[in-house]
Amino acid sequence: MDSRESRWLPTLVGAAKNKIVLTAALGFDSWLAMRHGSSDCSASADAAAADAAAGAAAGSLRTSKVIPGTDLGCYFCNDVVAPRDSTRDRTLDQQCTVSRPGLSMLCSALIVELLVSLIQHPLRNAASAYLSLNDGDNEEDDQCILGILPHQIRGYLSNYQMILPVSRKFKNCTACSETIVNHYKERGFDFLISAFNDAKVLEELSGLQELHVDPLVTEVLSDFDGEEDDW
Repeated sequence: MDSRESRWLPTLVGAAKNKIVLTAALGFDSWLAMRHGSSDCSASADAAAADAAAGAAAGSLRTSKVIPGTDLGCYFCNDVVAPRDSTRDRTLDQQCTVSRPGLSMLCSALIVELLVSLIQHPLRNAASAYLSLNDGDNEEDDQCILGILPHQIRGYLSNYQMILPVSRKFKNCTACSETIVNHYKERGFDFLISAFNDAKVLEELSGLQELHVDPLVTEVLSDFDGEEDDW
């Protein structure tokens, strides 16, 4: 799966079945390795309670530094348009088919390590993620026996750096929002066919169409049309 739209169905099914979903995405000299959030609210409640207890025991504001697993976004939660054909009328390098030689191995290795850490955590994909990490966090607040469990790992070979951003779920997400997941559960394959044939179906059902009339969102959309993400 080497396109944005090819990741939509696995993301949707994973959200509907509450399965572990990991995404690996490559640009020319950058990569993304991320885990998707959980749809199990009971597990998230357990995680929040554990975080609160740990924060109280440490006498700190630890609970303000983490996001519960059910609040973590998926690959599409930062998008303001529905996934569509991203390969039409684009050159090979614009289709993200050209990458630096070591990039795929780096990203694949990180995905494997992320999965190993994830299955070692008692809450699995409902595990929380840090909003920020300070020097002392790794000593007392490791999230599993192997260390921290980030939401995303973004790397850049141009300057050999990695960052660990966190993003929350988007209520109008075209892949993991409650509305879209419910339509999939109720209509099944008929819903999938309608979404495959017309991307506007997802924008209408998720509520993105209403957001598009917002002047601020319109400005974002104009920038999005001009320059799309590397991934």
